Amino acid sequence: MENNYFALLANDVKKLWNGLDDGQKLGMLALIVLTIITATFFLSKAMEPDWVVLYSDLNEVNALTIVDNMKKNGYQYKLSEDKKSVLVPSNVRDDMRIFVAENDLIKTGDAGFEILDDMQLGSTDFKNKLTKQRIFQGEITRAIEKIQGIKYAKVQLAEPERSIFDDNDEKPTASVMLVLDTGYKLKSTQVKAIKNLVAYSVPRMTPEQVFITDQNGNVLSDETAKNSTDMESFKTNIEKQTAKKVSDVLEKIVGKGNVSVQVNADIDFNSAKSTIESYIPVEGKNEGVLVSSQTEVETYENPNQVPNPTGVNQRNLNYSKQKTAMNYNVTKEVKQVIYAPGTVKRLSIAVAVNKILTTDEKNEIKELVVSASGIDYNRGDNISISGLQFEGTGIDKKNSEELAKQYQQEHIIYLITSSVIPLIIVLVLGCFALAILKSIISKLPTHKRIEQKVIEDIPIRVSEEDEAPEITSKIKFNEKELASQKEQTINELNEAVMSAPEDAAKLLTSFIRE
Repeated sequence: MENNYFALLANDVKKLWNGLDDGQKLGMLALIVLTIITATFFLSKAMEPDWVVLYSDLNEVNALTIVDNMKKNGYQYKLSEDKKSVLVPSNVRDDMRIFVAENDLIKTGDAGFEILDDMQLGSTDFKNKLTKQRIFQGEITRAIEKIQGIKYAKVQLAEPERSIFDDNDEKPTASVMLVLDTGYKLKSTQVKAIKNLVAYSVPRMTPEQVFITDQNGNVLSDETAKNSTDMESFKTNIEKQTAKKVSDVLEKIVGKGNVSVQVNADIDFNSAKSTIESYIPVEGKNEGVLVSSQTEVETYENPNQVPNPTGVNQRNLNYSKQKTAMNYNVTKEVKQVIYAPGTVKRLSIAVAVNKILTTDEKNEIKELVVSASGIDYNRGDNISISGLQFEGTGIDKKNSEELAKQYQQEHIIYLITSSVIPLIIVLVLGCFALAILKSIISKLPTHKRIEQKVIEDIPIRVSEEDEAPEITSKIKFNEKELASQKEQTINELNEAVMSAPEDAAKLLTSFIRE
């Protein structure tokens, strides 16, 4: 019974299709194709999985390794344009992470001791030496990558041939290239730790034989005076801290956003050492402490001297001399002063206030800046204060308005693409389908059209010689006759259709074709 039903339905569809003209067939095909494309698009969007990040910030080798293994095992995945992130459906992310861990698809640094697993018998001394070097490099790289702020590391060891003469025996060296996280800067203590880590991992190597650089080519040293990264960071921190102190004081007076402070610090990164000796006398006196005293007395008398009888005085040859030597000690103070690098040589501060300032207001602000920043005019520090009308407020307001307008436009576009356009497409398809169906149905025969055709076939003849009353009575009679004939005709048609439905269908089909 069901097969007969589908067969009749297919037969009716075939007859209906054959009854359409070329324009209607083309419209019907276009409608079907457009409906299929639209339905496929919306179904694909509805069935698309919720993509989440499996791993991000991968190097290209690890990302391609993960993708290749997932492709071989038939897992869904997406690779970002920069080839650093792998995306998977949210419902399988945990399983995919287990899959990656089980297969050890992410390699951190070079291979280490696992190289020994692939060692074969019969290796040459040269190959064994290279294998040993690779093991050292891989293990050191893994250790360095565990340090905070280091994304990747590359270690290269150079071990020259040993010499029997101590003077010609060169020590091994190492070069380390670090890829740091964005915005991260290594401290001198971290650089020193990396140097010691490498040096103490390789026999006969010293920290001085380790050269370290970052991804930008900056030389990293464990001495602040030689480490350009630390020098720049130190200078930046002093400038930021000073600017923040001044801004915090002034913003409480003129309001937040109404003051701009810029600081430029001239830093001396040279280290110096000086020795100071000072001698301090005894308190309350201008002399030191008496330690020893020595006095020498010399006396001479001439024993042959006789009185002068004439009474004339003679020269006295007798004399006496005394010499005293006193030794004093004073307090002695010796200092060795080491001037560490990072001394501020000169500080320049520029302050702009969003207000027209008077002379008194500028002086008050200058005093506040001096107190907050520790300005020292003796070393040549400078302060510049300006009172101007900022344009930033208007610009910020304009930018915020533009951002709000842009957000509103994007929101409208999203609503149109996600809701309005699909609705319009459905309405257009519906109207198109209704138009085609209407044109098809308009050609089908209806009861009224059949009755109209029967009525038109009944001859009505009225003699021109008859008078008006007779014509009217004949017309009424003919109407009754037409009604009875109409009913009789409908009954005959129904009986004919019921008795031979196949012939009636053929007749209807031929009528539609005509």
